[in-house]
Amino acid sequence: MRVVMIGSGSIGMLVTFYLLKKGQHISLFTNRQEQAKVLNEKGIHLILQGQEKENVRVSAGAFLDIQSNEPIDLLILAVKSYQVKGVLSDLKELHIDVRAILFLQNGMAHTELIPSLEIPEIAVAVVEHGAIRENDFTVHHTGIGQVKWSYVREGQGKIQSLLSNSSQVHFTISYEEQWTRVLEQKLIVNACVNPLTGLLEIKNGELLNNSYCFSMLNMVFKEVMMILNLDHANEIWNHVKDVCAKTAENDSSMLLDLKQNRKTEIDSIVGYLIRRAKEQNQEAIILPFLLQGILAKEMKVEGNEIE
Repeated sequence: MRVVMIGSGSIGMLVTFYLLKKGQHISLFTNRQEQAKVLNEKGIHLILQGQEKENVRVSAGAFLDIQSNEPIDLLILAVKSYQVKGVLSDLKELHIDVRAILFLQNGMAHTELIPSLEIPEIAVAVVEHGAIRENDFTVHHTGIGQVKWSYVREGQGKIQSLLSNSSQVHFTISYEEQWTRVLEQKLIVNACVNPLTGLLEIKNGELLNNSYCFSMLNMVFKEVMMILNLDHANEIWNHVKDVCAKTAENDSSMLLDLKQNRKTEIDSIVGYLIRRAKEQNQEAIILPFLLQGILAKEMKVEGNEIE
C-alpha cells in the first residue's frame, strides 16, 4: 500500500516519525526541495520532551515532484487548514488517483470540502500531542497526548488498517464513532484558547491565572457552545480548563504563527463557527471581534507554503 504524507511541519513530521518507527512505509512530501534533500540525508530527528532523542530514515520529496502515474492508496494531509483546498486542486490537476484520505487539520473548515470529493474513503483526525518543528529535520515532541480519528466514509478500510497497528507508548491512537464529535471537541478548545492567546500575546496558562483573561475565556466558551448546541457543557468547560492547565507554559499554535509572521488558521476555527451561526440565524458577537482582531495582526503575512 502506497502511503503518502503531504505536509512537513510539526504535525506532519511527528506523525510520519511514529508511523515509520512502527514499521510502516510512508513517503513524506514537503513544499521545499531543500527540506526534502535534508530529510533524505538526515532522516527525521525527534526530541521527546527535551530529553530522549531518536532518528528514523525517511523517503522525502518535493510536492511538485509527486508522480501522477502512480496511485496513492492512502493520502495523509497535514498541511495548514487554509492550504487544503489548494493541495486537493493541485492533485486533481495532476490526475493523481487518491483512493483514501486522512485529514489532520485544526478547525472544521476543511470538512466543508468533503461533500465535493469523489474519494471513496475519507477520515478525519485530531492530534492532541504538543509538537514544535525545530528545523527542517527535527521535531520536538513537547507534550504527550493522543490521536483521535473517525471515518466520514469507510471505503475499503485502508485507514483503519494503517492506524489500528500504529499505537505506541508515546503515541496512542484511538477510534471514535462520531467524526463530528471528534472535531468539535478540538474545535471548542482551539476557538477558546488560540485567538485570545494570539491577541493578548500570552501563554495558555494565563487564561486561567489572570481573572480578566479567565472571564474572556468563559465568554468565548459560552458563545461557541451556543452555536454548536452541545450537551454536557460543564464537562466540556472542564476539558477546556484542563487543556489550559496542562499546556500552561506553551504558546498556542496561533500565537506561534503570529510571532513568526505566518498566516493563522483563524478562518478554519473561528470563521467556520461564524458561518455556522449565520446558517442557524444566530447572532455571534464575540467571535467576529476575535476574527477581525487576528486578521488585523496577520495583515503583513505573505505566501502560502505547504508545511
